[in-house]
Amino acid sequence: MNVAWVGHSALVAALAAAAGGIVAAVFAVGGRAAAVWVRRAAALFFAFASCAMAALLWALLTDDFRLAYVVQHSYRLQPVAFKVAALWSGQQGSLLFWLWLQALYAFLLARERPERMGSLQAPAVAILLASGGFFAGLTAFVASPFVELPVAPLDGRGLNPLLQSFWMISHPVLLYLGYVGLSVPFAVAMAALIVRRRGNDWIRLTRRWTLTAWTFLSLGIIVGARWAYEELGWGGYWAWDPVENASFMPWLTATAFLHSVMVQERRGMLKRWNIGLILATYSLSIFGTFITRSGILASVHSFVESEIGPLFLGFLGVILAGGLYLMLDRREMLEDEHHVESYTSREFGFVLNNLILGGLALAIFWGTVFPLVARLLGVEVTVGAPFFNRITAPLFGALLVLMGIGPLLAWRRSTWAAVGRQVSIPLGLALLSGAVLAAGGVREPGFLLAVAAGVVVFAAVLVELVQSVAARVKFTNDPPLLALPRLLARNPRRYGGYAVHIGIVIIALGIAGHTHYHQEQLRGLQVGEAARVGPYVVVFEGLEEGARAGIPYTAARLRVQQDGRDLGYLLPRKLYYPGWVDTQGPTTEVAIYSTAAGDLYVVLAGWDEFGSVAGFQLFWNPMIGWLWAGAFVLLAGSLFALWPRPERAPAPVERVFEALRELEYDRAMGRIPEAEYARVRAALVRQAAELADAETAARGALERELAAKLAARRQGGPA
Repeated sequence: MNVAWVGHSALVAALAAAAGGIVAAVFAVGGRAAAVWVRRAAALFFAFASCAMAALLWALLTDDFRLAYVVQHSYRLQPVAFKVAALWSGQQGSLLFWLWLQALYAFLLARERPERMGSLQAPAVAILLASGGFFAGLTAFVASPFVELPVAPLDGRGLNPLLQSFWMISHPVLLYLGYVGLSVPFAVAMAALIVRRRGNDWIRLTRRWTLTAWTFLSLGIIVGARWAYEELGWGGYWAWDPVENASFMPWLTATAFLHSVMVQERRGMLKRWNIGLILATYSLSIFGTFITRSGILASVHSFVESEIGPLFLGFLGVILAGGLYLMLDRREMLEDEHHVESYTSREFGFVLNNLILGGLALAIFWGTVFPLVARLLGVEVTVGAPFFNRITAPLFGALLVLMGIGPLLAWRRSTWAAVGRQVSIPLGLALLSGAVLAAGGVREPGFLLAVAAGVVVFAAVLVELVQSVAARVKFTNDPPLLALPRLLARNPRRYGGYAVHIGIVIIALGIAGHTHYHQEQLRGLQVGEAARVGPYVVVFEGLEEGARAGIPYTAARLRVQQDGRDLGYLLPRKLYYPGWVDTQGPTTEVAIYSTAAGDLYVVLAGWDEFGSVAGFQLFWNPMIGWLWAGAFVLLAGSLFALWPRPERAPAPVERVFEALRELEYDRAMGRIPEAEYARVRAALVRQAAELADAETAARGALERELAAKLAARRQGGPA
């Protein structure tokens, strides 16, 4: 079987299926039959993309060295897991993987019930097909993984040693699931503008899509940080590298979008914000891909410089031009139904959230592209970690405080006195925690502020939970022990979101602890000599040589001690991968001794010709484990928020009743003064009565029309 022919033919067929689906979508605006063809085109597109993926995977697993891609990224003795990972580890293979994920999302969206999506389905699927068609064209004609060599070598070069890691098996997959998944809410939002679908249906339809993609993107970023920490051998996890920034910017705007849409759902506000945020999020995803694949900015994560960068830039231009045109042309659809009534309202808190997250994304974007702008002006400039840390630290601090205060604010309107009562406990505990730490000898202002901000969030979540349980017991007469689980089951999105907030706070505290208290030293040690690193002492006992899975290595044997007790040995290594050692040199493998307090992190830097003296980079990384623990909490909160619940579009009168219920809870929790409660309640009751009267009138008109038709049919006359 000629794998190259099968793969290339499948890609061309996928491009044709995408084009057919787009054409059918044009006619689907006016007919149901054409919409069926769009769904069929999505199924074909997915089938052909899967065929191309299977062809490349088969070539990797069977060591088909006729393909240049297999030669560059695999070899016969490469473990099967890394042969599979080679599928997305190279430029061409990762584009094919992106194409397959885009096809999968298009297929899944096309499988949604037509009665649920209505007129949005065909144009939304067509937008995903257009995006997938772009990648199909790239992989078929510009960056194909199915290029054959004139003569097949006996073996390949193998996967880059830095990528032969468990974290690198999962990191690109999670990141791409997030990147490509964000195309679904973008496509549905643009479809709503195309067909002039008013209301908030597109938000309800894409809620789970958005949160799922955000969760994947979050985990992808964390796993990428873990990979950098273990594999790059510099003792850190985040360097504000352009490709790292490229993944973080869409995460920031997607986070803003997830919060902002709640205001549109509840109050019909921030509509322009939400369309703009989802447009920015998907555009930044493509921008990140442009940075990674063009080689235009130096990065340890990027692929080699290639000619596909301008194509991505053109694709990005089409996305932005199309999205901005629809926003301007349909601007009357994006008029807010209500406006912010008070600076102490939860709506205003969400506006501040958007401004902070948007400001962070903008600052990081400018810092990332500034070297490119300067180069175009004839100046070489480097923007490093100090710039990003200085700009983002105060914004992240403000965001943490807002995460704590925001959930305690009432909808619509409150007073400063009511807000003061709500935040008094969290702020009091924050001040107390800062004072206790300062009295205990902690003197780093940045760390103290981070802890205080974290305590605000923890305490605010606890206060909100206690108040909500008390209110539920009051209104439903639930036993206190049952009130909490029932409350959580009724509001998984809210309380899952609070768990995510706690996870982010844990991560932030880990970052603060590591930033302010880590230690680093470069030491040369003779055999038998010791060095102190943080709370540990390491003793160099000599070098040893060996081979692991056929890869030769040189390792240093270090005994780890604490308070005179032996804790074990660390073996930092230099490995000599065939095919890579001549061009890249030996590969560093760090050694890490982890505890709840932090990590002892050791890098073997070199040694003398006799092996009696070796150089080491020694790091003490306190609280680094908090990053990974926070990631687990974030994942748990996201999964809880995604817990399946039956969903349907609520009737207008039901939305008013829900607002009344929330108002009663706000009153019971002391978030809203009595005068404001009476005013808002009267307005909501009046609105509910008007909607109920309108519904009754419509039902009566329908009953009269049906009765007239039935009478006409009995008489044998025309209806």
